[in-house]
Amino acid sequence: MNQTLQTIGHWTPAAFCAFISFTALSAYASGGPDAGWWKPAFFSFLPMCFVFVGASTWQMQKEIRVLRKQVTDLQAKK
Repeated sequence: MNQTLQTIGHWTPAAFCAFISFTALSAYASGGPDAGWWKPAFFSFLPMCFVFVGASTWQMQKEIRVLRKQVTDLQAKK
């Protein structure tokens, strides 16, 4: 179960970016008289893509540091 949640967590940034991009493209394609409503929302949420990617990368680096420490500890016991 935990492995599944970790795998889903790694795809969350991509899914969020795809969602806001799809929303913006759909709104742009509709082209109605007031078709600019999507611009403030899109550009306001765009930095969140970078925050999500940064958080995911930070978590993976944290896991790598823990695993490296465990490997070093195991090698030291030999």
